[in-house]
Amino acid sequence: MALTETATPSWLQRLLHAKRELVLLVAIVLIGGFFALSSPYFLTVDNLTTTLRNSVDLAIISAGMTLVIISGSIDVSVGGVLAVAAIFVGRGFQWGLPAPAVVLLGLGVGTLLGLVNGTVVAKAKVPPIIATLGTMYVFLAVLFLVIGGEWISGLPDTLSPLVSGDFLGLPVPLYLIAGVYGVCYLLLRHHSFGRHLYAIGSNEHAARLAGIAVDRVKMQVYALLGFLAGSGALIYVARLRNVEVNIGTTIALEAIAAVILGGANIRGGVGSLLGALLGVLFIKMIQNGLVLIGVSSLWETVVIGGLLIVVLTADALKHGGPQRAQ
Repeated sequence: MALTETATPSWLQRLLHAKRELVLLVAIVLIGGFFALSSPYFLTVDNLTTTLRNSVDLAIISAGMTLVIISGSIDVSVGGVLAVAAIFVGRGFQWGLPAPAVVLLGLGVGTLLGLVNGTVVAKAKVPPIIATLGTMYVFLAVLFLVIGGEWISGLPDTLSPLVSGDFLGLPVPLYLIAGVYGVCYLLLRHHSFGRHLYAIGSNEHAARLAGIAVDRVKMQVYALLGFLAGSGALIYVARLRNVEVNIGTTIALEAIAAVILGGANIRGGVGSLLGALLGVLFIKMIQNGLVLIGVSSLWETVVIGGLLIVVLTADALKHGGPQRAQ
């Protein structure tokens, strides 16, 4: 298959993506309407603003997960990356480091761990889900070894404006999300890096024959996701001002679900940043709405997991099976 056929989605693929995004948007409107009728608090400015502030870390990580899935890979360890980066952020404050140094520490640790994932996948040729499942357990072990099963608490509010602040009348998280998605969009649509991601995800063998440095691109995209996970760690600490022992346990599943629900193909070569953002909105709306109407949060997992199975099954049937030809 020629590089020009795999580097970017065809017009037919884009139409199908738009349909998935449209279906998701309609679902958001319908379910949002249900919650609005069920709770007088759902559509209040305070509730919507709080939901936005609680969504920023998932939104940022989902942008990076979109790029990874487009490349035909996956990362189930991103919650562990976030957790370890958050530990170093917390310890950085306890060590008395200035805020800029703490920020660089969190971002650096996240990027390094992402690069570790990318190296295992690209150089050791370990299947991505196996590689990142293994590193997830390593990262979580580091979490418990470093903090000894106890919270890191009483952290300063230095980073709090990242979550609770406003600028020009709009919440700061809105600018953070717009900035991350804007950069990722430019990488995907106006940079060779994005074209290479699509090519690798569509047909890795053809991408190698076309001269693309596949291993390097894989390491770079995992490092980028790690950087965004480090950003998520900063957001987490900014919001809660502590580091819990169970930090990051669900964010990988939520990010993968958001990306897949938003139109990405788990086999690679297809993905939508807009769809991922709509997926994040859908997930956070479900979480918030169930709380407001007094339904157990366990149903949140049932709904999201069930929808994910339906979407993956539909994609598998459409492509004739669970495997994609390389």
